[in-house]
Amino acid sequence: MNKWMKFFLLYLGGTLIGMSQLKIAPVINPLSQYLHTSLTQMSLLTSVFTISGIFIAIPGGALVTKIGAKKLLLGIIALLAIGNFLGTVAGSFSMLLVTRVIEGISFSTIVMTAVVLISYWFRDSQYSGTAIGIFTTFPALASLISMNLFLPLSERFGHFASWYLIGGLSVILWFLYFFFLDAPKAEDQSVEEKITAPFRTVLKNKSVWILGVLQGCMAFVLYSYIALYPVLFSDYYHLSQGTANFYSGLFGLFGIPFGVVAGFLLDRVKKSGLVILVAFSTMALACLAAPFLGGVSGLIIAQVFFLSAAAMLASSSITILVPRAAGKEQLIGYSMSFVNLFYYTMIVIGAPLISKIVEQFSWLTGLSVLTGVACIGVIGSIIYLATNQTIKN
Repeated sequence: MNKWMKFFLLYLGGTLIGMSQLKIAPVINPLSQYLHTSLTQMSLLTSVFTISGIFIAIPGGALVTKIGAKKLLLGIIALLAIGNFLGTVAGSFSMLLVTRVIEGISFSTIVMTAVVLISYWFRDSQYSGTAIGIFTTFPALASLISMNLFLPLSERFGHFASWYLIGGLSVILWFLYFFFLDAPKAEDQSVEEKITAPFRTVLKNKSVWILGVLQGCMAFVLYSYIALYPVLFSDYYHLSQGTANFYSGLFGLFGIPFGVVAGFLLDRVKKSGLVILVAFSTMALACLAAPFLGGVSGLIIAQVFFLSAAAMLASSSITILVPRAAGKEQLIGYSMSFVNLFYYTMIVIGAPLISKIVEQFSWLTGLSVLTGVACIGVIGSIIYLATNQTIKN
């Protein structure tokens, strides 16, 4: 099968995993009433999805090396199906929380696995950076689909209609992956045969550390807004739930092109840190503007656009730069898993923390915290730019 066709199938899987992660946000209010839970607890259903990533991130690089990327991908999709089907029979909030952790294993390993697979399929191609950049847009596409599909779907077929949909599609994808995808064999990926103590080598890499912190800042801001946008628009700006979901869906739509833009820029811009600095500076300004939109459609759309563009540009750029910062091909999986540790930790912390701050204090306080995290990203980008003048392919 052509490498772009294999990439397309992989992208579909990433999007499906992203939809599973985001299926709570569009129905957060009706599902909260059904389960008799608070906003903070419902936000936990979104963030706990990635709690397994905190524990899997470090051994993840060794895992993809030992069992092979294809076998790991098949396991990822199988767990996604199992978690969703179990979710349909969960009779309580606590049981649903457990199924979300099972689903979350897929999200915790898909990016690392995908980077290894794409690097293998495009190893002799000049478009490897572009392919990785495109792949990183899957959360944006998943957000676009989720925010516009899952609320009407649940209203027509029940609260757990999206669980059935994602579970069924996961089974179909499993068979497509089994028959049509290839990957480097596990024995050919043996890092231990070539590099002693690979994680120790990664821990000494300052560039990987900075990229990890930046990815953590991006994830904190991005997934807090993904989880809270529908509530922000409905509760703070008093828009209808349908309108709030529509604006939240634009967040995904606007971000999609900027993964491609990141790949294009990083293949051509010598000072790659400039791209990340522009992304985080734009993100900070968009966060700063969030409490002062006045419910005006044009201002809301502009804020969603700039935040979406900035988050996607930052996320894609960091993901593209990790394999380059790793220095050696054998360290890509380990470096990616280390950066993912920051990424998943901040997803778990972000939405529940901001929800709690909003409940205890105000929306202004919560949104100000998000602005502060984005500013940390700006500072980190400046440090990265100063210490990494040029990263070559």
